[in-house]
Amino acid sequence: MKKLLVLTLLFLPFFIGCNKNEAPKKVEKTFSTTFDSSDIKTVPLSDATFSSVDLSYGLKKGSVYDYRLTSITNDDQSIVADTSVSQKIKQALTYLLKLSVKDVDKDGVMEIEFIFSSVKLDASGNGQSFSYQSGRKLSNDEKSRYADYEAIINNPFTARVAPKGEILEFFRTDRIANKLLELKGLKDSVSMEEKKMLQQQISEGALRPLLTQVFRKLPDQQVKKDSSWTLTNPPVQLPFFEMTNTLQFRITGFEKYHDDNLAVLDAGLTSKYKISERAKQAKVTVKSPSYSGEGKIYFNLSKGLVERSKTNLYLSIEMSMNTPSRTGGMQKVTQKQITKTTNILELL
Repeated sequence: MKKLLVLTLLFLPFFIGCNKNEAPKKVEKTFSTTFDSSDIKTVPLSDATFSSVDLSYGLKKGSVYDYRLTSITNDDQSIVADTSVSQKIKQALTYLLKLSVKDVDKDGVMEIEFIFSSVKLDASGNGQSFSYQSGRKLSNDEKSRYADYEAIINNPFTARVAPKGEILEFFRTDRIANKLLELKGLKDSVSMEEKKMLQQQISEGALRPLLTQVFRKLPDQQVKKDSSWTLTNPPVQLPFFEMTNTLQFRITGFEKYHDDNLAVLDAGLTSKYKISERAKQAKVTVKSPSYSGEGKIYFNLSKGLVERSKTNLYLSIEMSMNTPSRTGGMQKVTQKQITKTTNILELL
């Protein structure tokens, strides 16, 4: 079954009495891991309210923000040969994430500390189901099985983020790598070079995909209602084909949420693919891979951050090739995969 990752930020509130000579203790906010998939309740603003706006992240030094990120995936796979095998996997992952802005330089680049303090996972497939909740007592086998999650719990790291949403670099991910190696029983068996490679994998393969839900790349130019722009990502190399994804955005209007002004964006994703030489040499037939997406993003102009977003991603792949059969000769094997992933981001 696929790995499932859920990071949930859970704060236990406390209250401690104090005498007249003691300062009151700060009470931490408590957030639920129960997500809300509905649109937020806003009031439309007239088209004349904004002639144009600058979409930029403007987090203030010393500010603290909390987000809940939920990822819901439904995955159907099948393999058809002399016999057929199919599986359906459902998973729900919820992340609670605290952002603490440590510094903002003269160019608006923000140095932000991130903390994942809890992870929640619910999954089912092929008649089995399992769940994981960080903070619960785990056996040694469970600690190893869920090491990817356990390693990031309450293990702060830092990133520098540009005003237009580009994540420039990560710092202090060594503690996550150390914890992961410890949980896997590999702490004393990897070289310094291997550890550095692991830190890079953690930063780019695990942390960046999560943080790009919070920090989306924004246009350099001023925008207004019906403004649109596209962003083309570097090609993604898959085993038998290369895929290039293009993100599309359009401002549909401006709305009021409590005392804040929001820009409402429609988001889309299209992709183009190119069959690799490896597929041709292996005589693998790739049938029209499809990767697309759509959704809505509420960008808070007053605070300079994403207030909420909900996006859907759809993946469809079918590949066929001839392989030796168990009875001799050759047989055609066809593998199909259809996946839908819904990502919900909420500012708490």
